[in-house]
Amino acid sequence: MITTKGAHEADEIVMATGSWGRETARLLSLRIPLMPGRGYSVTLEDSPYRLNYPAVLLEGRAAVTPMDGNKIRFGGTMEITPHKTPPRMNRVQGILDAVQRFYPEFEIPFPAKEKIWYGYRPCSADGLPYIGRVKKYGNLTIATGHSMLGLSLGAGTGKLVAELVNRQPASMDISPFAVERFN
Repeated sequence: MITTKGAHEADEIVMATGSWGRETARLLSLRIPLMPGRGYSVTLEDSPYRLNYPAVLLEGRAAVTPMDGNKIRFGGTMEITPHKTPPRMNRVQGILDAVQRFYPEFEIPFPAKEKIWYGYRPCSADGLPYIGRVKKYGNLTIATGHSMLGLSLGAGTGKLVAELVNRQPASMDISPFAVERFN
């Protein structure tokens, strides 16, 4: 493995680079159909509003999450877009508009740009993650493409990756997650 700090030998390599998986794979002359999916959120600090439970506003494509008693996070949207595409503030406005429709008493001003968070999710071509080895490299295991379920599927993916790295039989059929299924 060659890094900016020199060459390093490794028995096994795990590539779990999230929404940068396609670009990382390209460095290894591999093709993984994957695109970043960007989501946004705004956290209302010292909120005058109170919620006891989180809510998913399905029709509004937004979520509302109470935090630490006096904070509320409003998040949502998923836009498939390259990393270089500038953030679209109309997406944030859409989240705030959805919250206003479901919670009319919530008056949330549009925040300053630096108060808006956005992040990327790794979206595979078919919605299934890529978990497994590739033919070209005998010591490379790839785990990416979990879209919005990375945290939820992390423990199970970790177990499968550990089995692959340790050359143990997988505890389930991982053929639907084959990294090279589109090649």
